[in-house]
Order: sequence, then C-alpha cells, then structure tokens
Amino acid sequence: MNKIFNFLFFTAFYFGSIFASDIEFEADKTSFDTKNELLLLEGNVSLKIENLLFKADQVSLDNKNKVFSSEKISFSSLDNFLYGQTKFVSISENETIMKDVEFSSCPCENKIWWIESEELKFLNSSNTLSAKKSKLKVQGRTLAYLKNANFPISAKRKSGILLPEISINERSGLDVKIPVYLNLRENLDLTLEPRLMTQRGYGLTNQLRYLGKSYEGYFNSSFLKDEESSFKILETDDLRWSYNFFHEQILRDSIFLNLEISSTGDPFYLSDLGSFLSGLSRTYILPKKANLDFFSKNLKIKTDLYSFKLTNPLAKNQFQRLPGLQLNYFINKDNLNFHLDMDIAFFSKGGSFRNNDKQSISRILINPKISHAYTKNNYFLKTSLFFKYSYKEFDNLTKKEFLPTLNLDQSLKFYKKNRNSKYFLEPFLNLKISDQKKIVNRLKVDSGLKLSSINEEQIFGNMFMSYQKDINLGTKLSFYESNSKRIQVKISKLYSIGKKSIFYENLKIDFPDPFSLEIDYKTNQELSFISKISIDNENNFSSYNNSLKFDSDNYKFSIRHHLIKNIQVFNLAENSQNKKEINSLELTAALNFSKNWSGGFKVISDIERKKNITNIFSIDYENDGLILGIAYMKSLEPDWISILENNSFKDYHRDRIRLFFELKGLGSIGRPKDNYLKRRSL
Repeated sequence: MNKIFNFLFFTAFYFGSIFASDIEFEADKTSFDTKNELLLLEGNVSLKIENLLFKADQVSLDNKNKVFSSEKISFSSLDNFLYGQTKFVSISENETIMKDVEFSSCPCENKIWWIESEELKFLNSSNTLSAKKSKLKVQGRTLAYLKNANFPISAKRKSGILLPEISINERSGLDVKIPVYLNLRENLDLTLEPRLMTQRGYGLTNQLRYLGKSYEGYFNSSFLKDEESSFKILETDDLRWSYNFFHEQILRDSIFLNLEISSTGDPFYLSDLGSFLSGLSRTYILPKKANLDFFSKNLKIKTDLYSFKLTNPLAKNQFQRLPGLQLNYFINKDNLNFHLDMDIAFFSKGGSFRNNDKQSISRILINPKISHAYTKNNYFLKTSLFFKYSYKEFDNLTKKEFLPTLNLDQSLKFYKKNRNSKYFLEPFLNLKISDQKKIVNRLKVDSGLKLSSINEEQIFGNMFMSYQKDINLGTKLSFYESNSKRIQVKISKLYSIGKKSIFYENLKIDFPDPFSLEIDYKTNQELSFISKISIDNENNFSSYNNSLKFDSDNYKFSIRHHLIKNIQVFNLAENSQNKKEINSLELTAALNFSKNWSGGFKVISDIERKKNITNIFSIDYENDGLILGIAYMKSLEPDWISILENNSFKDYHRDRIRLFFELKGLGSIGRPKDNYLKRRSL
C-alpha cells in the first residue's frame, strides 16, 4: 500500500487494545515488524487524536510501550488556534502526553512569542492543555516562568486564569487584578477577579453571564475590604460593595420583560474604586427598574417600577416611580395622523444616601394629538394640534391643568442637479402657539424634578411655560458633489411674542431667543468642519462650538473649541441663581509613525484661566504578535463638555500612568490608549 494508508484497519484489529479513543493514521509508506511489535510510518505522516492533529516525516509506533515517537513532530488544533512541535508523544486510553514542547497561539507568521514546556498533557475529550515547567518567550527573551499552567486548545473560551492587570496610582499604590474565567456551560460562564491594593486592601469582582433561546442577562458584583481609605472621613464602613443585575426575556411574540437592578454601599465607591468588570459605570444614577411591555401594530402598553440610588453624596431625595402604566396608541390614514399618549403613575421620594425627605404624588397625564401633512409641488405644511391634561394629587391637594398647543411647520424645497453636484435650498417658518396664563411651580411638587422615568422624554412636575408664542424662521442650504464633498448650512432665528419664563416663588427666569448658525463641511472623507453658533444679545447669552477634524490612514487629528457664556444655574436649596462660563480648547491626535509605532495625545485647556485641565499622552508598539503601550494622564477637574453634551462625567485624578501589554492570541494587561483619547462615558 503506497499512497495514502488509513490505519483505522490496524486500530480495529491489532491496536484496538491500545487506544480507546478514535485515532486516524495516514502515511505514504508503512512497514510492520511483528516480532518487535513496531509500526513505522513514513512520508506525510498524519495522526488525528480528538481535537489535535500531529504531522511528521517519520513516526514509529511501539505497541509494547504504547508510545509513538519521532525526532520532530508538529501539531495543531483543528481550528489552527494552537500550534507547535514536540519530540516525543505518548498516548494512553485517557490522555496524550508530549515532552520537550514549543507551542503558541500567536496569529503571526514569524516566531514572535511562544511557550517552551517540559511536558504538555492533553486529556482526551477535553479542550485544555496542562503545562509543566514552562517559559514564556517573547522574541527570544524569557519573559516569565510558569510552574503549572493551563492553555485552551481552541478559540472558544475555556476555563483558566487570564492575564493580570497591574497599575500604580497615588490612591491605591500597587493595584493587581488577576481574573479567573470559568466556562460552566455553553450558555453560562463566570469571571472572578481578585484584587489587591498595597495602600487600600483587598477585594473581589465577579461577572456571571447567561444566555437562553428567549432570554439573556448577567449579574456583576464587586466588594472591597478598604482599610486605609481617605474616604473614611465621610463613610465609616470598611466593607464597600456594588452590584448590577440585568435580565431581558421574550415571554410571547409581543410581550417583553426587562429587569435592571443595581446599587452600591456608599456614594463614593464607583468613582473611587469601582471595577469596570462590575458593570457599573461612573454615573449619577443607579437604577432599579422592572418593565413589562406589550406591542401590537398600533398599540404599546408598558407597566414599570422605577427606583434608583443617587451617587452624588449631597443629593436630595428624588421622586421615584412606584409603579406606572403607559399607553400609546396611534393610527395613520392618508396624511392624517392621530396619537393618544396616556400615563398613570404613583411617585414617592427616595434615592439619596443621607436625605430622608418624604412625599408621595399621584399623577395622570393624557395627551391626544392630531396632525395633518399637506404637500404640493415644493411646498410642505404640517399642522399639529395637541392637548396636555394633567391631574396631580399630593398633600391632600388636587391640581388639574389643561393646555392646548398649535404647531404649524412649513417649508419650501428647491432642488437642482448637475452632472457632478446637486443643491437643496429649504426655507422654513415654524409657529407654535399655546395659551395658558401664569403657572407657578410649587416647590414640593416640581423643584425641576423629572416625574417621568429617567432617561425617557423629560416631563416636569409642572408645565413651566407661562405662555408660548414662538416663531422660528430660517433656511437650510445643502450642496453635494460626487467626490463626497458636502456643505450644509442652517440659519435660524427664534422670536417669542411676549416672554417665555419659568416662575419659582418670587423668582422669574426668562429664556433667550437666540440667532443660530450651523455649518457642516466635509471633503474627501478626510477633512470635516462643524460649527454651531447661538447668540442672544438681549439676555447676553451665547454659545460657540467649533470642531475641525482630519482623518487619514496615518493620522487622525481634531481641534474643538467650546465657548458658552452666561449659563444660568439655579440652586433650589439656596434659592439663588448664578452664571457659569465655559471656554475650553481641546486637541486630540492619533498618529502612526511607522508600520509598528503609533502614539496619541489629548489636551484640554481652560482658556479663561490659562491652564491645562487635562493632559493625556500615549505611545504604542505593535507587530503581528504583540502590542506594548504606555499612557500618562493628568486631570484637574471634570470634563464639563461631556457633562453638558452627554449627561456623563469622567473619572479624573491628578496623575496616573497606565501600561498596556498584549500577546495576540494569549491575552492582555491594561487597556489600550483609544479608551483614553476618545470621549466616552465611564
């Protein structure tokens, strides 16, 4: 038998007593010594054992010792995730043992990193290799010694110890996290992350994830035994904790269940030491909510419970929704549209750590709306008439309000197309009229609090506007070229007949009627410029937001300037109003110096105070097998632009150095620089 020789025949008749698992043999040439019970395989030898594939030029199989060996045998997993070579392989009924092994899971052609082990053991019907006395080598240099370690045999996630994360900072000293991943089932896994801080204490974080056909979710928790923290000035409990539970499920085709429950033991934990793995971001609100939703073609019904914790330690109790019922019905026929929105809810104050203020409110909102769209040639008119009815009961008092509003949105659209370009001109005139006499906000009911569920459309305790007769006049101009060049300009001016005001006790706050200009320019997918200007001379209010971006294969650069004057900030607790001004310049860059080297920086400067409030610098080296990076960060105060634009704030500390190290195919330590350069919610 010359060519491919399949030794399943020998396995069945002669070597069946040796191996219980299925092993497939292939070779170009074979010879058999019955006296010494030796089988010699030569030329393109291939042996498949469970999830491993062995290849060699020549292999001898010893029946007496139940061993096959070769001077050089290469092996790989069936999905090529793991590969290597060994000089000796022993196969028994339950396990495969390799001696003097070199292997790697690096997705690289050159030998960048690998592991040398005296022994590798593979349990048949398992997906894990156990290694003894190993060395981790990177480009020929020994980086670490491992007495005992486990490695996955495929790209699928397997149980084992992940690479640690190590950082040094001024608050915690040396901070070491060692995550352990446990693959409990195909649809269930758990990650445990012990944590040790030389200046603080020790703790543990976990992440439990599950997945089913009609449901999915996770449970994250984190605790810390904090023995030397400066936060004790305000909090006395050494054991600090947080948790976050999320579950969503499809009960039937049109019925959905959503649960999200989170909390923390003290208001400082998340911003001070909360782990990213805990699933809780540095946020103002930790929700505890349950939703049961029903959807049909024209109807949506939602029942919900919504309470929360406020991580601001000075926060007062807020109204929580316990419980609520929403109904939304709509129908559209031809150009006529009808909406009916109804909301019934009970509210009770809570959420703060220290304030025990109590109050309950019952509320009903009914908002019908009818609208009609009319088009002829290039003219468009949309007429909307809607009514807001609210009923509130609080402190044995009843309050009813009824507000009709008429909207007229009209525009003309002119269009012109050439061979390589097209133009749009759209002048518009929008009119809004509502007629209600002076509505005074009551402190106990309103206080500027949102009585609808947080993160939904904001509905305040009272309709703030004393009356509203607004005219918004402007035009839009758009220009497009076939080479992706684009220019969009929008100019508008808001006019109010009378004054649009908020009344609070004896205080009246007037809203500005600004002139607005927006410019959006983009060319060749590389250069873009966006400018937004809003000016109101009467109230001395103005806002400027300009950004310029360059994007190419080798660099990304952006410059942003924010100038906001006379932001009116009203403090209900002190019954006072003050003004704040923001004038900041932000520079961000990500650069590729060469094939392997890249870097980046971000600088936020307070122009008014003439100092940098945020500095971030980083540099990376990357090849086919590894990434090395270092980042330096220094922040003096919160990022106010993120607070205004995204309702989020970032962690800020005076000095911090972060290291990032990744062996591709094995794991990483730390976080890459992109996490620090881009704007994001922590």
